[in-house]
Parts: sequence; structure tokens; C-alpha cells
Amino acid sequence: MDDLDLRLITCLRSDGRRSVSDLAADLKVSRATVRARMEKLEASGEILGYAAVLRDDWRDLPIRAITLIEIAGRSTEPVARTLTAMTEVRAIHTTNGKWDLVLEIATRDLAAFDEALNRIRLIEGIAGSETNLLLSTRKGPAVAASEFARKS
Repeated sequence: MDDLDLRLITCLRSDGRRSVSDLAADLKVSRATVRARMEKLEASGEILGYAAVLRDDWRDLPIRAITLIEIAGRSTEPVARTLTAMTEVRAIHTTNGKWDLVLEIATRDLAAFDEALNRIRLIEGIAGSETNLLLSTRKGPAVAASEFARKS
């Protein structure tokens, strides 16, 4: 990936629905160049897809947190399968260091969050956890959605 690819990805992250013409104008390259770069990034797997961030995802689930999970022994797969089934768990990431998994959690209120966190801590194979509530988002899908809503 070169500088143009990185600038293109930055533009697409802020608004994945922008037209090729608008992207080309902002990046000061031709539409054919933008189209070819997007196709190349998709073919290489750098761009996996485009997603709509729905207002209700953030409005109806305003309590968001990151939970770090320590796995006991070789229980990662069974723990991950159990976590995948929980609707409150929006994403599961593997990582290195003390923590084995990083969870993104979202719920409608603190009571639902507390209940989800208690269920997570009771999963067999989880040796420890640490949770941090997200207070505000300065960069990410929630910011992009709110910026888009302001423009509309």
C-alpha cells in the first residue's frame, strides 16, 4: 500500500458511499485511478467490504465497553464460541500479552450491561477480565454516523 491507497482508505472510512468522482477530486487523481485502486484493495483483501452504520446501533445501544479476557489453558475456542452467541458482544479480537481476547460490548442500559458482564465472567474457561466503559468516541463509526446525520 502506498500513500494514495492510505488516503483513499481514509476517505472511505469517513464515508464509504462517496462517489468515485468525489474521491478522485479530493485525491487529485482520475476516476479510473480511484476505481482501479479500490478494485486492487478489494482483491487483495485490504478492503473486506462496506457497511452501513445505523443510527439505531448507537442510539439504542449507548452503553459501550471494551472487555479484556484472560483464558485459562487451551479454552480459547469454546470461550469464543460462547461469546459469539451473545448479542451484546459486537466484536471479538485475539491479542497478545496478558489478555487473550478483546471484546467490544454494547447494551441499551447499565442494567443490561451488568447482566451481560456477569454472564461473561461465568463462562467456563475465563480466568480473568478487565472492563472499560467507553465514554465518548472521537474517531470511528459512531463519529462518522453523527457527522453524516448532521449533513442530512
